[in-house]
Amino acid sequence: MKIGLLVDGQAEYKCLPHLLLRLGLPHQVLAPFYCDIQPFASPAQMALAASKRFSILLGKGVDSIVILIDKESRQDCTGKLVRAIERETKARLSALAPEIGLHVVLKVSKLENWLVADPLALRDLPGLVENPDRIGKQVSGDRADAVDAEALLRACWRKKDFNKPECAVAICKKLNPARAAKNSRSFRKLLKTLGHPDYVETKRPPQGSTQRTRKPK
Repeated sequence: MKIGLLVDGQAEYKCLPHLLLRLGLPHQVLAPFYCDIQPFASPAQMALAASKRFSILLGKGVDSIVILIDKESRQDCTGKLVRAIERETKARLSALAPEIGLHVVLKVSKLENWLVADPLALRDLPGLVENPDRIGKQVSGDRADAVDAEALLRACWRKKDFNKPECAVAICKKLNPARAAKNSRSFRKLLKTLGHPDYVETKRPPQGSTQRTRKPK
């Protein structure tokens, strides 16, 4: 299966290619395409923005499209919001190619929460991140989606000027998907949606077992 990926930010566009090849997926996931989806827009407005990239992905022969969107501080139920966005985007996609699958994954609350979900990866960046244990204490135990991840990264980033795309690329080069999944429910949702074999059947990652965990390539 060939999967097309639409992302709502330049940091995602730049950093995710460094992570995708190490996810251990059974499917081909194309490098992400950026589209201007505003996180506080209505589902219909999000669908319109995403639909502007459909023809490009269809031209590449994708079998399915996955759209990544920041939830930010929206108080909507995550599941209901995802279903509303999917309903609007599928209606637009069906007009072009009804046989193509489409899924929406919300980053809770945004990309930075995925970046802090693997504290051990931050330890591998001593020249860029200081006091990574401060982040580890807050995100361990499946709490990465609940923290103010941007504030944590800014506080621990050694460089005076925090550059989100630069930060994201550096971390994604080190991030271990299995470790991040243990601390972020929304990251597990991404892996499940992309067909990762460890997550397609369960909502929670395997506990106490290393047999099913694939090492990053």
